[in-house]
Amino acid sequence: MEDFLSSKATITPGIAGVSTTLIAGTLYSQFALPAKWVGLALSLLFGLTVWADKQVPIYQRLVFYIINSLTIFAVAIGINQAGLAVEMSSRQPKDPKVIERQVPQQSDSFFHDWLR
Repeated sequence: MEDFLSSKATITPGIAGVSTTLIAGTLYSQFALPAKWVGLALSLLFGLTVWADKQVPIYQRLVFYIINSLTIFAVAIGINQAGLAVEMSSRQPKDPKVIERQVPQQSDSFFHDWLR
């Protein structure tokens, strides 16, 4: 468990990025909170785990905090964009010869474009 909370662990930002995407997507779809800002706040919150490693000097923990927080946010954006691409491809008509009306954008969708 100590290795998992270590500031040098690489799995922690990945798991935190997945958690960030899940929490931000849920808060967006249920309460219409802006997911990109919620995701950034959660990334900064999850990045605080580096402060648990007391063996590393403070200046290194600060650098690890910034890098881990940005990594967590980048992972969260990547997962969201991948989910959005899958969701948008499933909305397309199956037969390319059949052109029907466009499917309206769902406002309560779990995935949406965080980069707008």
